[in-house]
Amino acid sequence: MVGFGGMAAKMAFQSSFGSSKGAADGGGGWMSEAVAETFAEELCRMRGAALKIGQILSLQDSQTLPAPLAKALERVRTEANVMPKWQLEEVMKENFGENWREKFKVFDEEPFAAASIGQVHEAETHEGEKVAVKVQYPGVARGIDADMANVERIIQLGGFLPKGLFLDRIIKTAKEELSLECDYLREAKNQMAFRDMLAKELGEGGYGVPRVHENLTSAQVLTSDWVEGEPVDLLANDSDQKIRDSVSDRMLGLVLRELFQFRLVQSDPNWSNFLYDKDTDTLHLIDFGATNEYPSKFVEQYLQLVWACADKDRNAILRHSKEIGFLSGRESAAMIKAHVEAAYVMGEPFSTEEEFDFSTFKHGERMAEQGQVFLKERLVPPPKEVYTLHRKLFGAISTCVKLRARVACRKRLAEYSKEVASTQSP
Repeated sequence: MVGFGGMAAKMAFQSSFGSSKGAADGGGGWMSEAVAETFAEELCRMRGAALKIGQILSLQDSQTLPAPLAKALERVRTEANVMPKWQLEEVMKENFGENWREKFKVFDEEPFAAASIGQVHEAETHEGEKVAVKVQYPGVARGIDADMANVERIIQLGGFLPKGLFLDRIIKTAKEELSLECDYLREAKNQMAFRDMLAKELGEGGYGVPRVHENLTSAQVLTSDWVEGEPVDLLANDSDQKIRDSVSDRMLGLVLRELFQFRLVQSDPNWSNFLYDKDTDTLHLIDFGATNEYPSKFVEQYLQLVWACADKDRNAILRHSKEIGFLSGRESAAMIKAHVEAAYVMGEPFSTEEEFDFSTFKHGERMAEQGQVFLKERLVPPPKEVYTLHRKLFGAISTCVKLRARVACRKRLAEYSKEVASTQSP
């Protein structure tokens, strides 16, 4: 595996020869297309903490990153190098003993998927049940602090991230999130919790949460029922408007319920974590590593802010934004204007009693306009809860846009926030 020093040297060499071609306009540093590709390639190779920070950066709006970097990081969302078979053998022995293969009737050593901290194998139990076995890469948990520090140094050396992104907060959030994701027993607990919370809606026309096989699960191996389906973004090619509307309604409704009812949010919006089975009309949820709890006070304040955005109430937006910590109260007029305009954009789907048509909703372009102001004028980083919550919320909205859906967003917000609203003072 090429180390961080090797990556830095390679990037520096590439920047010295031909860095003018494809260099970032106004982004600073030495981010050419070649350098960006090397950065993304090595993050995929290194896996673990390095790949995780790349995935978080890839979820930033493309307009706030140098163009070569934004393009290169697209691959980081879904790509990762798999571990060699000897490493797989070591991990399985460490967790289930020398005779680990005897626990399965069939185990395919070739993974069918790989991500930042683990890869997934198809297997069959002795009871004849088809299962998905997620195996964690060795050493990921131990190397989080050192790897994050090294990636941070590489980014600072390159100087290709705007200061307004608050890299230190992104790194801190990524470290905390990755530490939690490395505990597969915690993930199994979250998965079982979601299965219980959605119990009345499991199956046709609702959701699916695969059952955890606890006897085949450990801190580094998670075994679940196998589910069929395709990533929800592929439904963009489906001609059936009703299906696109129904799936989008479930995606948006899910995040509203997670926050305002469960207060437990699976915050990774990767489309591959949501598989739609057309034969059974079921939306399967398959990854619960990035699951976060939110305090009641934050949820209550955030709901007030959402309604203020939906109603385009400028004074309420500013008041609740200060309460939560989006604003310090010392911002420039330009920052205040950009913040309010961004709030209006995100509140628009919830502003009408009718179904909102996402097919013409250009939220990315409109938010990017304000994003450039944020990078220059923002005085404080967003509240820590927002880094995870907004990933999921923006992901759900992006799904609705991708599927050109029509969803009664305001109706869903009112329905799923009743419990929170009833606890607030009149």
